[in-house]
Amino acid sequence: MKSALFAAAALCATALPLAAGDLLVTVARPSNLYVFDAEDRSVKADCDLGANVTPGVIAMSPDNRIAYVLLNHWQDVVGVDIETCEKVFHAAQSEGDVTRRSLASLAVSKDGSQIYTVRNPVRKKTDRYEVMQPEFAVYDAGAGLEAKPSATFEAPRRSTLMASDRNGQVYVAGHEIYRVDPANGATEVAIANASWDRPTYSPPDVLAFWPTGSQNDEMLLMYTAAVFTDESQQEMADFVWGYQSVDLTTGETEIADFASFEVLMFSAVRSAVDPKHLYGVYTQLSKHNLETKELVKRVDLPHTYYVINVSSDGSEVYVAGTNDDIGIYDSETLERVGEIRIPSGGDMSVSTLHVVPQG
Repeated sequence: MKSALFAAAALCATALPLAAGDLLVTVARPSNLYVFDAEDRSVKADCDLGANVTPGVIAMSPDNRIAYVLLNHWQDVVGVDIETCEKVFHAAQSEGDVTRRSLASLAVSKDGSQIYTVRNPVRKKTDRYEVMQPEFAVYDAGAGLEAKPSATFEAPRRSTLMASDRNGQVYVAGHEIYRVDPANGATEVAIANASWDRPTYSPPDVLAFWPTGSQNDEMLLMYTAAVFTDESQQEMADFVWGYQSVDLTTGETEIADFASFEVLMFSAVRSAVDPKHLYGVYTQLSKHNLETKELVKRVDLPHTYYVINVSSDGSEVYVAGTNDDIGIYDSETLERVGEIRIPSGGDMSVSTLHVVPQG
């Protein structure tokens, strides 16, 4: 691994820099984890992970020093010190005739001592593949470069995004939003999703792939659903966007519609200083007021972006993924005020973009 400091690489000086100090953490092809200084739009660290970074789901340690990355086609979890690029953790989950892949599921306990993922094992036999029971795996963060699970429990199928709360519980997005006790694997429904009790609604469609909400200490997912005029569901009244949220401080949950389905959005994030405002992204950048359920503003983007995040002081919105650029927008006007380019020119694909406060 190698750390490289660049004086002004990938700098787009089209506006004044961000006042508060933030770092932006992401991965891009061919095999790099990047740390950008959001204030001067420069590269702070370039870490060669020595492996295919797809899908590039990232979970940060509570002290924001270690980036845990799901890579190697969903199979490996690697922990990297973002200051030194030193690899401090590695779990190769496949072994022998069993391939284990974690579909975007990765989380770190709030005390930083444990790492969680849901592994989907398949045994390769001579004439067929044997699909096995998914596993909720618990790792010791200090297990080093040949980490093995300290415990495994049966897990629900179709598990994706994960997040840990301050009460020691772990939330897993799947058919439902599950709450899991990592001490014993006990699992319960935290938010009814496929089984929600909303008689005038269709089942929701949830795209749970990009971890957002860490600055508000929440797990945030969006859904779309058809809304009908009555329980017979014969006549549709609207097709809506909504959000599901878990407060990772208290464990409280929330589910609410916020807009009609007018544009496609892949991911969303709430303002870190004014959480009634939600920003969503795909081919447009949209700003919604969750209290009034009004669209505040929407602007077209130069291309699709998959993932979104917001600065710690709430002044800037970052859109990333898909290509080799991070677009920077004013959170009030949605004017494009800057851009950061990936030095290698490699695309970020579906990777996570984390905002890491400094100090």
